[in-house]
Formats: sequence, structure tokens, C-alpha cells
Amino acid sequence: VVEVKPLPSGLSMITAHDRNDLTSPRIRRFLPRFEAAPPPDPARGDWRHWTALLANREHGPGESPGGAMSISLDSGFGTVSSALIALPAAQAPSHKPVFLFAGGRPGDVPYEPVEI
Repeated sequence: VVEVKPLPSGLSMITAHDRNDLTSPRIRRFLPRFEAAPPPDPARGDWRHWTALLANREHGPGESPGGAMSISLDSGFGTVSSALIALPAAQAPSHKPVFLFAGGRPGDVPYEPVEI
């Protein structure tokens, strides 16, 4: 079943679990890191703190490697792409949306702009 729900303003993290669902080891480990990191500056193309987090292959103690942000399992399952999206606030119509895509594992493949 596909559901459409509005996203609130601010940071949202979505994995195979629901938005900001702390039962997900990835969200539980990395959402606080994203919240603590300096925010991106899409107008200047500065996403470095977030791209570093997205390339992170660490997982929590006692957790499987599936708890890493960038997953690589012996079975072949793993992170194969990543996207960064910045949407302007309604009161900032002069700002344009930004969509960046890494067509491979973050940290191994650069993020490239996608025309919207």
C-alpha cells in the first residue's frame, strides 16, 4: 500500500522504516549526527558534512553492518545510490530546489546535480 503524507519542515530521515523511526538502527545512530552536523548550504553547493555522514560505514556495537549509513554486507546487499534533496521554504520562492544523486556508494561515487 502506498501512502502519501506531508513531510514537516526540517530534517527527515527515511530508510526501510518510517520517517525518523528510532527502531531503525540506522536512524537511531545517525539522525542525532545529522541533527548535530552543520547544515548544508545548497545555494553554495556545500553538503560536505552530510556527504561524509552518508559515506559512513560504521555500525553500533553489537549491531549488524546493516546498521551503518553506507551498508556493505558479505551477501552482496548494500548501499548502491544516495540522494540529497533541498526544497525551498514557501516564503523563499527565489530559491530553487536542489537534487543531488550519487549513482553508487557514497564516498566512492560523487554526488552530481540532477536537473529538476
